[in-house]
Amino acid sequence: MQFDAHCIECLVRRHYHLVQAKHDGEKAFAYLRDVLAAILDAPEGVSAPWLTGAFARAYEKYWPGEDAYAQLKKDSNDLVLELLPRLRAMVEAAADPLELALKFSCTGNFLDFGILTPEVAHKALWEAIEQTPGRILEPRVYGALLNDLDTAKTLLILGDNAGEIAFDLLLVQQLKHRYPRLEILYCVRGENTLNDATREDAAYVGMDRLAIILDNGSNISGTEPAYIGSELTSAMQRADLLISKGSGNFESLAGCGLNVYYLFMCKCRRVSRLLGCGNMTAQFLREKDLPPLQPLVGSLHD
Repeated sequence: MQFDAHCIECLVRRHYHLVQAKHDGEKAFAYLRDVLAAILDAPEGVSAPWLTGAFARAYEKYWPGEDAYAQLKKDSNDLVLELLPRLRAMVEAAADPLELALKFSCTGNFLDFGILTPEVAHKALWEAIEQTPGRILEPRVYGALLNDLDTAKTLLILGDNAGEIAFDLLLVQQLKHRYPRLEILYCVRGENTLNDATREDAAYVGMDRLAIILDNGSNISGTEPAYIGSELTSAMQRADLLISKGSGNFESLAGCGLNVYYLFMCKCRRVSRLLGCGNMTAQFLREKDLPPLQPLVGSLHD
């Protein structure tokens, strides 16, 4: 889903706020020039998440060796790991444990510091956790997912953020319980980018003990088919179905034609407008049902 004018405004504003806290006007000026250059030089047709790799390289250029999200990622993982015993008990007591595990996996997508500030993200998360059991998953999409899982041999889950990956433990545990012969692959980012989960996060929360871990081969905050590593390309080709977590994976994969189920909290007004859904709402969509998604023209406030 190609990025558009609304993405440019949002990205520049977010990166301005990111470096404003550095109190170094000269570096901030140079960095934002590089941000703009990356936008101008982006290949035709790529989604906004593709740009995160270029932004990460620019950040490393001016603040080498510094990961602006490292502590936030650890704090997010620790927060959810502490919550897991209570959430797992709720899942196991549910009438349909897999359904509730899917709902909590979606709720975890609020831990997205590429779009939300940590303060907004945590406030939304706490509110969403209480509302999660009562949330309705689209019955037709859930039914299709169960039908696919009944015959699937391999499932590929495209992970998103740190912290969120710990919520995904509940989902993988329920999938393994219900489909013991199902091979489950879990994909993370190949390099640090924003607060996205990497192999290090997968090991930290214990996902590597439940699923085969692979990465997207880059620091792109999504799954841009033309810019992923051979390992992920092969996995996507042989998987019977994919569960795609987060809006970054949705934006970069929508329209791919694969058997993908998208699970995310819509935190972007542009995506909200394109899908005709409320902002800050849970989305459970099937690739086969998506309408064509074109760059948005006009004001988001119309």
